[in-house]
Amino acid sequence: MKFFTIEWWSGIQGGDPNTPLTAFRAHLDSIRHRLPADLLLLQDSISLHDARLRELNLDTARETLTLNLVGDNGSGGLRRFSLTYAGVNHFATLSDPDLGLPGPNGYGDLGYDEPDVLDDGRLQHCLLFSSGIEFQIQFADFTLSYQDCG
Repeated sequence: MKFFTIEWWSGIQGGDPNTPLTAFRAHLDSIRHRLPADLLLLQDSISLHDARLRELNLDTARETLTLNLVGDNGSGGLRRFSLTYAGVNHFATLSDPDLGLPGPNGYGDLGYDEPDVLDDGRLQHCLLFSSGIEFQIQFADFTLSYQDCG
């Protein structure tokens, strides 16, 4: 994560008012035209904040990665999300065992995500969980689907 790091997230839990939002938004605006429409939805109108990862499926033969999450639908109910990355050529998960926030079991709450365009033109999406675990996914295309379930 370039902007919303676990160190920053830990700091705001303690009342640090500094935010990387302005710098992140400027970066997003500079790459917006190169991102898939569904990935922009996650940045502009659909929130994954506090969603929880329920399932991760990596299909190396098809070069796809699917993340299934459950989160808030914005009206007090639940929403199931499916994030599908096509043309995946890199998936990494990083963690510092000394950093993380209290929270639920598993990966914890999904806090922040950042899309990017790499120097070689590939797309990257990073996701940061309250456990301190970060996903780094490099891919060619992205599809979002979601369904309210209560």
